[in-house]
Amino acid sequence: MGRVLVLDDDEQILRIIKARLKKNFKEVFTTTSPQEALEVAGRFDVALVDQKMPEISGTEFIEEVHKRFPDLPVIIMTAFGSIEDAIESIKKGAYHYVTKPVNFEELINLLNKAIEAKKLRERVRSLEGFLGMDLVAESPQMRSVLDTARKVAPFDTSVLITGDSGVGKEVVARFIHKNSRRSNGPFLAVNCAALPENLIEAELFGYKKGSFSGAYADKKGIVEEAEGGTLFLDEIGDLPLPLQAKLLRLLQEKEIRPIGSNRPRKVDVRILFATNRNLREMVEKGEFREDLFYRINVIHIHIPPLRERREDIIPLAYFFIKRSAEKFGVPVKELSEPAKRQLLSYDWPGNVRELENTIERSFILSEGDVIESIYFQEDTGVSESYTGIKPYQQAKEEFERNYLKKLLEISEGNISKASRLSGKTRAEIYRLMRKYRLSR
Repeated sequence: MGRVLVLDDDEQILRIIKARLKKNFKEVFTTTSPQEALEVAGRFDVALVDQKMPEISGTEFIEEVHKRFPDLPVIIMTAFGSIEDAIESIKKGAYHYVTKPVNFEELINLLNKAIEAKKLRERVRSLEGFLGMDLVAESPQMRSVLDTARKVAPFDTSVLITGDSGVGKEVVARFIHKNSRRSNGPFLAVNCAALPENLIEAELFGYKKGSFSGAYADKKGIVEEAEGGTLFLDEIGDLPLPLQAKLLRLLQEKEIRPIGSNRPRKVDVRILFATNRNLREMVEKGEFREDLFYRINVIHIHIPPLRERREDIIPLAYFFIKRSAEKFGVPVKELSEPAKRQLLSYDWPGNVRELENTIERSFILSEGDVIESIYFQEDTGVSESYTGIKPYQQAKEEFERNYLKKLLEISEGNISKASRLSGKTRAEIYRLMRKYRLSR
């Protein structure tokens, strides 16, 4: 329940609006004074403003209030025959408009949407300011990831970041670097799977002039270039076995030996690792050195796929909308409710990277200031007219998770009470809590 500011020059209308809204919102403050409204606007979540007033128009009020509080959504009230004025106010920054006489059911719904949009924007902005990068942590899983990353950042220990492709492993690595004592040093990222096997050693450790055909001069390796900073080795599971031994020496002795050199060189660099492969299974198959695995797996951070942390989808979408607006130099767009349902109903096999591309595509292809529909890639099997119908198993799991969250909330975490209310045994409730990673 949010706080609503109402500005109108008709006191009788203000009394009616307050009487109809006060049961639905935490506070409803009414005034006939534009100056008073401007002075108190900062403590409200949304403003409802009449378009035609003697002192100031609704459009002029928008311009003034947004100079002080740019995130405050303003809904304009206008007479039925003055729709053109309302449309002009939207161009000036109004969130939406309603016509008089007011349909209060529609108004309450619109006010709630405006409040939700404001909170999402503020949430994304606060995360941007704190992180300075594309890391949104609304879900419990990502909050746990962020908490671990923050704790480990000040210490020069090895960190292994795992997760599917596109979940944001490099973003977490950059966060660790930014919050470490090495933040003023370089951050270099290397995808081990992208480098040809015969070039990886030269790229990582460098070489001496004449050490092989084409080595016309000494060349520093990436490890040396990261001196004083952080080196991020992505897809570490694809590093060939012979080079795994050299990497182990680097971690143990803090030194490298460039190709063609007889002298080792000391280096001061922190190394973070990431993979989307199961290194334990690779160790058992002899595809990855066991001693190296334990050396890099001091701290393990696992990033779950986006489909398992749906609370992050809409905040991330707004983050990427804002980025698209800045990239193309156009105003930020809103997401319609059907578009949100499309985003939440899709399983995102490409994770955050796919979401970012999808939002940019939808931002470009949608007309007006609202993204009404999501434009998925054709090869996903989901068209822009996607209905949002979910597979049965997915719908069932979502229902179970939401039901369990509500059950634990109502029972205040008392498992015996939850068992009585639901008809489930305590063991069944504990099993579901483990399945959906919910705590009391």
